[in-house]
Amino acid sequence: MIKKRLLSFLGAAAIAAALTFAVVSLSPSNGFTSGTIHSGLCYEATGVAVDGNGASADLIAYWTGYNVSYLDSYMQYYTGAAFDWDYTFEDGTSITDYVKSNVLMAVKQHLVLENLAEEYGATLTDEQKAAIETSDQAYIDQYGSEEAFEAELNKLGMRRETYDRVSTSNYLYQNLYQLYNTEGSKLYASDEDLALYAAEKNYITADHILLTTKDTTTGEALSDEEKAEKKALAEEIKQKLDACEGDLTALTALFRELADEYSEDPGRETYPTGYTFTTGAMVPEFEAAAYALAEGAVSEIVESSFGYHILLRLPLDKAAAADAVRETYFTDFFSGRVESAVIATSAEFDKLDPQVLYETIQAAAQVEG
Repeated sequence: MIKKRLLSFLGAAAIAAALTFAVVSLSPSNGFTSGTIHSGLCYEATGVAVDGNGASADLIAYWTGYNVSYLDSYMQYYTGAAFDWDYTFEDGTSITDYVKSNVLMAVKQHLVLENLAEEYGATLTDEQKAAIETSDQAYIDQYGSEEAFEAELNKLGMRRETYDRVSTSNYLYQNLYQLYNTEGSKLYASDEDLALYAAEKNYITADHILLTTKDTTTGEALSDEEKAEKKALAEEIKQKLDACEGDLTALTALFRELADEYSEDPGRETYPTGYTFTTGAMVPEFEAAAYALAEGAVSEIVESSFGYHILLRLPLDKAAAADAVRETYFTDFFSGRVESAVIATSAEFDKLDPQVLYETIQAAAQVEG
């Protein structure tokens, strides 16, 4: 059982959610062994390179095992069927080619992450190093010595340096994100940068007054008479707002005053000055009305499944917009670097058969240490 626990740790250190699997070495002849290997492709050759950073065969094998294990679990969960190597997608892509493409992308992301960490100085903190050492020591203690621990990694076709690369990747990503949020760092994005990005992504800000047509406790629809009363109140509120049109400062103040008095939107306590959002975030009627307004304009009465809305389109709330896109901005930055990275593969990778590799991984996983 010790191998399974060790490999679970390796998986948990990956950037994405982990699955337990073993890694075996890949020889130049595309054959595999699970014994201790001290030479050959697993130790010497580079299978994939990205902007000067290379992936050894054992790192490729790791990501092959990860991706196939993930796909197998995904298919069983959503279809109830086991992973089928003979499966072909509707566009004619074989599952083998699909897996290999996923592996190549995973390795590319891994190498770009390491490149970015070096470029921006995202090094491990003392606390992170201590956490890794604590995890390592737990396995060393179970094996009896550091030499025995590394020997076990060798049996799985993985060098200690590759093990370390996998176990530090999640920390590197965390630290890059921390630098991105640290004022003064080369990676820092200011709120102004983020607000501009949000505007490019079609974010807008709108306040609204909601008069619900459902019982807020039970969720049941109000009677026709009660709905008519709500509609009449909405019309009165709209008349007051129309009388103030043309003076944005006064209109905004009046709208806020009326919203605080009449709006039955439970989100108003959290968003007292309106919502900052992009397409797809609101109910269709609300969204359509908000995007149709010019800044400083008040909508007609809009009915949705929630009730009657009156909207005021406001200038983009830059602070709220910055908060809304903070994670997306970084994700897009990382994805952009991955997309623009130059990737090269070796002849060994090009002829790699992921099915043979994974089946050998599965066989190795059955061997108890």
